[in-house]
Amino acid sequence: MPKPYFDGISRKGLPLRQFAEQMGLGVGYVQSLCRQGKIFGASKHPLTKSWWIYPPAKLLCEPRKLSAGGTTQRYSTPAANVLV
Repeated sequence: MPKPYFDGISRKGLPLRQFAEQMGLGVGYVQSLCRQGKIFGASKHPLTKSWWIYPPAKLLCEPRKLSAGGTTQRYSTPAANVLV
């Protein structure tokens, strides 16, 4: 499991790209979820304007994942708890 990075402002979190890889989702999709406010713990860094995910991170919607055949699978589980 990857260790959280220090973002330069005294908090530890994961950059958007690493969070997306950890969750098995696309970077663009996770960025869209951040803009919509569907990832609890996501905020934009005030200097670099890039998204960071801080603990306790939580997806507030069902993630979409592609199966081996290329079809979209939906999961009926509640919001996912993600330890960052």
